Amino acid sequence: MREWRDSKGWNGVSSPAGSLPPDKAGLRRNFRRRAATYEQYAQVQRAMAGELLRLAAAPAGTARRILEVGCGTGTLTRELRRLNPTAWLVAVDLDPEVLRRARAALSGDRRTSWLAMDAEALCRGEFELIIANSVFQWFSRPRETLARYHGMLASGGLLAFSAMGPATFRELGQAWREAVLAGESSPPVPVAATFPAGLEWVAMLHQAGFREVCLSRELKVVSYPSVLDFLKAVQGTGAVSPRPRPLTPRQLRRLLMVYHSLFGNGVVPATYELLYLTAGK
Repeated sequence: MREWRDSKGWNGVSSPAGSLPPDKAGLRRNFRRRAATYEQYAQVQRAMAGELLRLAAAPAGTARRILEVGCGTGTLTRELRRLNPTAWLVAVDLDPEVLRRARAALSGDRRTSWLAMDAEALCRGEFELIIANSVFQWFSRPRETLARYHGMLASGGLLAFSAMGPATFRELGQAWREAVLAGESSPPVPVAATFPAGLEWVAMLHQAGFREVCLSRELKVVSYPSVLDFLKAVQGTGAVSPRPRPLTPRQLRRLLMVYHSLFGNGVVPATYELLYLTAGK
């Protein structure tokens, strides 16, 4: 384990790359592989970032110290810096290569610290705003991590995050269930089906000590030319299972046929359940 500290006294503990648990290592691998294509395919995530900033506009513009969890290639980071040119900003991500891409877009910015580590291992620091876009659904220890963030939030500060909910890709889940052939084992469940629901996040935030918890939910349906185009777009962002179970060619053909038969009408739909939560201290 390695301790880090910067000039403002923010510190945490970074695990060596080899000691990441399998799910986190899988996530880092997925997002590293798709770092070059992420922003090309992340239209939904960009829309989420815009809504998140709208909800957190006041603290985003006035906070002296901001922590961004899971900054990725820097879509939200750039907007935070545009809204608040003077804040000290700490941007954290699992993968150094992804972080380098984010940093390159803000080259010369001396008021941003870039930290490659597991954001769930952060343990100390004080921030007026802690913010994350489409990240928290990947947490392996959400209750413990929210309690940590409560301890890192300044009195009067705000935690604001967006996350995808379990209804995300519900068409894919239904198609998978109906594509199972007699005598075959069940195909893998879409990872999104395991994400916490909105009310689960609310309960966890209250348990962690947060107050004035607000939740909003949106079901956003995106149309794709084909199921393969949809799957390519999801893979292009890296937002896939950290423990993938590839389909056999036969299962994939069956899945494509069933998805089109259930939902295809010139284009195919894919639902995203978008959750937005803010909580104060």
